[in-house]
Amino acid sequence: MKTLKVNLPGREYQIDIGQNILDIQLPKAVKRNSTAHVVVVTNTTLQELYPNFVFNLLADSGVKVSTCVLPDGEKYKNLDTLSMVFDFLMDVCANRKSLLIAFGGGVIGDMAGFAASTFVRGIPFIQVPTTLLSDVDSSVGGKTAVNHPSGKNTIGTFKQPEYVCIELSFLKTLPSRELKAGHMELLKHGLIQDADFFNYTQQHSLEPLDFDYLEEAIFRSCKIKAKIVEKDETEKGLRANLNFGHTLGHLIETHAGYGKYLHGEAVGAGMLFATFVSWRRNEITLNEWDLISSALTQYLMPLKLLKMDFDTFRNLILHDKKAQKQAVNFILLNKLGKSFIFPEMSVEILWEEFNLFVQEYPGIIRLE
Repeated sequence: MKTLKVNLPGREYQIDIGQNILDIQLPKAVKRNSTAHVVVVTNTTLQELYPNFVFNLLADSGVKVSTCVLPDGEKYKNLDTLSMVFDFLMDVCANRKSLLIAFGGGVIGDMAGFAASTFVRGIPFIQVPTTLLSDVDSSVGGKTAVNHPSGKNTIGTFKQPEYVCIELSFLKTLPSRELKAGHMELLKHGLIQDADFFNYTQQHSLEPLDFDYLEEAIFRSCKIKAKIVEKDETEKGLRANLNFGHTLGHLIETHAGYGKYLHGEAVGAGMLFATFVSWRRNEITLNEWDLISSALTQYLMPLKLLKMDFDTFRNLILHDKKAQKQAVNFILLNKLGKSFIFPEMSVEILWEEFNLFVQEYPGIIRLE
């Protein structure tokens, strides 16, 4: 098991990463929170794969455990489903001393975190991510959000967990598509912050599952993100670099319809696009473009989108929460392992680059 801590002003929390660790580490974490009532938020798929898993794990902990089961999928990451969590919390008489546990992927983590942030003005919560994407993305850093029909993750709060337990054995039930999508976010951390880590990922195969590799890679990925969050918890500057690939990625998810493509698939295409723009602007070399594009495309699947005109593109981009005026703060690379924020890149420039990218790489994004 590997452990790291996220140190924030006045508080810290621990992240444990390993195989077959949850049955020991989670009851300890619950005990540390001195609660008499745990509310587990999960989804229908996990409830079928692991029936009452957390309930059974805490059976001997002396706490009451209630389980809220939500429908599964990105299309349910909205205010209506969030209201189901609040209704459940009211029904089971949860209060400020209750503890929430998010048991699921990024959708569950975001909604449980949002609920924990706002229910009776804040209750503690623990992250137990079950996908590779949530292991290295949503479970660490404290950003929680739900989608609006006009924009991805546009309604949200910051809420840090009390503890994160990354149990690697859950990855055994993930389909290949989910693993590849999660690996995109992992690669992102190397691209924007640590060339050595990126190169390390290129020396290992994702499938079949290599748990020694995954433990080390997830640990290093989370460490990169934790260090950024420690310096800029609420995204006033530096943390925006973690949005590399997300401006186009969120546009893809919104335009295609939430749930058609996985978050990591859309962001992966956005990362390739942002790298393409970096190369076109002579920020990175041709050799770096070739290396990065080769690494990313092996995990990407072709994305099909309805044709859009400039007005549609502009509206989708400017609904993105990173938008300012008629431009966006766009994340570029100026070398492998180093990113920077290009302030207020005009939508017109992005539209031109997007059309060129689609023309040259129809195997990545095809407009129909």
